Amino acid sequence: MKILLVSSTQLEIQSYVLGAPHHDILITGVGLHAATYELTHQLQGHRYDLVVQAGVAGAFGGRGYKMGDVVAVAQDAFGDAGSYENGQLHSLQQLGLSTDKEWLVNKHDMLHRFEIPRVKAITVNTITNDAAYLQALQQKWDADIESMEGAALHYVCGKRGVPYLQLRAISNMVGERDKSKWLLATAIGNLNNALQVMMQQLQHSMA
Repeated sequence: MKILLVSSTQLEIQSYVLGAPHHDILITGVGLHAATYELTHQLQGHRYDLVVQAGVAGAFGGRGYKMGDVVAVAQDAFGDAGSYENGQLHSLQQLGLSTDKEWLVNKHDMLHRFEIPRVKAITVNTITNDAAYLQALQQKWDADIESMEGAALHYVCGKRGVPYLQLRAISNMVGERDKSKWLLATAIGNLNNALQVMMQQLQHSMA
């Protein structure tokens, strides 16, 4: 099985990479624009059986997830693409500007091969602590977590028909900008441990 591991930064997967994995690694940089371009470019020149995106994420409060938890994203969306008017978010689809589905759902069996909680995510271009805006995001999407690259994976791999898996570890609560209250090191450690276990399971399944 030919696997591509994708992350926005080296830091998020550093421990796993130091173990010299026998598959390709792609560091895209932070944000939707970078992730979309780098992933598209990589897939134009290579064929993969699975693309795994790994990184940290923020969790929305009241969803039952805590910092340090590792989750797999079952569906993602471009959370802030559209309009924000009178306290309400409207997607490109609601505005009649896109025929794509709002939710980018991972329909591949790979998502269900691992005992990892499955969540709904949104991908945003701007991180904020504005309470009204965060309320509008949740009213629109009712998501569990947010990232800045996840929807790019779902969109690009979905368009190209490449199986994919988005793995996230929760480092903070959405809206909390005081990084002294984040558990970044714990999240990264748990993420890398989960990656190691998952890749070992994949290797055994190929044996």
